[in-house]
Amino acid sequence: MKKLIYILCSVIAVAGLNSCSFDLDEPTYGQTTTKNYYKTESEINQALTGAYLQLRQTWNEYALDHYFIGDVSTDDALKGGSGDSDKSEEMELSNFTVQTTNGEVLRRWSILYDLINRCNDVIYYGPDAAGDAEMLARYVNEAKALRAFGYYCLVTTFGGVPLVTKPMTPSEILKTPRSVKEDVYKQIISDCLDAYALPAKGEYGAADAYRATRGFAQTMLAKTYMFKREYASADTVLNRIVEKEKDYTLLRDYGANWRPEYENSSESVFELPNKVYDKNIATGTNVPHYFTSRLVSGYQGYGFHVPTKDLHDAFDPDDPRITYVFTQTGDRYVGDTEDQDNSQSTTGYHDYKMTVPRIEKQGQDVWMISYNIRMIRYSDVLLLYAEALNETGQPGKALIYLNEVRKRARETNPVDPRRSKQSYVPSTSASSLPDITTTDKDALRKIIWHERRCELAMEGWRRDDLMRQQRFGTVMHAYAQKYNTTKGAGFDDSRDYLLPVPQTEIDKSNDILTQNPGY
Repeated sequence: MKKLIYILCSVIAVAGLNSCSFDLDEPTYGQTTTKNYYKTESEINQALTGAYLQLRQTWNEYALDHYFIGDVSTDDALKGGSGDSDKSEEMELSNFTVQTTNGEVLRRWSILYDLINRCNDVIYYGPDAAGDAEMLARYVNEAKALRAFGYYCLVTTFGGVPLVTKPMTPSEILKTPRSVKEDVYKQIISDCLDAYALPAKGEYGAADAYRATRGFAQTMLAKTYMFKREYASADTVLNRIVEKEKDYTLLRDYGANWRPEYENSSESVFELPNKVYDKNIATGTNVPHYFTSRLVSGYQGYGFHVPTKDLHDAFDPDDPRITYVFTQTGDRYVGDTEDQDNSQSTTGYHDYKMTVPRIEKQGQDVWMISYNIRMIRYSDVLLLYAEALNETGQPGKALIYLNEVRKRARETNPVDPRRSKQSYVPSTSASSLPDITTTDKDALRKIIWHERRCELAMEGWRRDDLMRQQRFGTVMHAYAQKYNTTKGAGFDDSRDYLLPVPQTEIDKSNDILTQNPGY
């Protein structure tokens, strides 16, 4: 991937050629293309690099949106920050008072369509470019895997969206209405099936280690079937990932997932690399800076994305994963000279998984932190498989994969090796997190759902789970009542399973795009 980072300079240099500039009244869900580029294998590779980079622009990262929308709108996280007006667009998400002009919603729409547009260029021009046919076919399939990811994140957020699958002129774009969501799902499925031809994890060379794999494509296919509640189809795909191909394994220690020596580990299905190789090139990530305490030198974060008390209380007190989800006042990381101070957090917690110890940031700008974003882990796949098996009448088999995740959790070291002081250490014992034995379908379903909440806490997938499980409103109303808070109280089942289409996009289309109900 280091090679791809340096290609960035070339991608920027040809920006005017490969259509990354827009007229102010041009819709952000489309782009103008030129026929004077994309003629060679090298140019297709540069275009593909441009697609990958859409998810990790230093000042406009998709991961930030993924966490804000995926967690802050749920019972897992509060907005945080310095008050209600600090990033008020996130407060709208938290309280389900989202306006059609919400900046965070527009960020998702814009980034994902930028990704899709770059992928379309590769997919359209790649087959006719001069060069190695096998390599060009791989580039096209990588772009299809990324496009599937983009459309999945759009359709599960907005419902039916404009289905743009090839380079288009601005006039064509402005005439493109929203497709029905089933057509968007069909496109995702088609792209994922084609991308199954990609290499497996580990089959790429070191320089290309972060490229899309067959496992990533299949995982997005499985997520799509799960969201559509087509459990038999999901079962088939997940069986292939878990039992036949076996491209992934869990790390022995849950906490290792967030240590630098385990970047792109055997558990990583999709990871956004943000390594800083040269301080003069704007690589790195600023997401950790947003999510850490404001009060500790070497961190001075913005204090957003605060874990809720409800999330903390969802864990058994002796669950070692508590150590690797929450930071607390009094914790101290190795090499620090002062304790963490979470006194400005309304719950007393901050997000461990986005806390990069100061010793790991030495010599770096706080806005270019050398830290990879772990988007999808294999434990997510195992728990999806357990859920699909239970829903298709195979509870005994579902227990195998559920308990595999729980076994790893209970055998995890409750003492964080990156901390020199730890305020709370789970008191683990031989009876911690025992294997689940029930085969009652309804009871097991709830247990699997709960296990997903704990295992994937603060990783941005909570909203996705609550929506596909069709209990988003029920959970949020219960949260509001339990804590006597506005968060969740205004959830409207007829409106809030979807976010609004950005009003700017509707205006640009002269109302060819339509708004979601209730907005």
